[in-house]
Amino acid sequence: MAEKVKKKRVGPITFFRQVRAEGAKVTWTSRQETIQATIFVVIMSVLFALFLFAADLVIGWFVKTVTGL
Repeated sequence: MAEKVKKKRVGPITFFRQVRAEGAKVTWTSRQETIQATIFVVIMSVLFALFLFAADLVIGWFVKTVTGL
């Protein structure tokens, strides 16, 4: 059987130093990349909403036609 490895606990100061060091390793996006991604998400959300609206209209029309309501 595998033995459980007990992890060494660190104090809060050491923990926050490690968090800061890991945060420094992250490759952050530039302001321009963030703006472009945001615009893309907004456009795709609007297009998807329009698609769902059109699909709802078509399905609603179809159900009314079939059921005669």
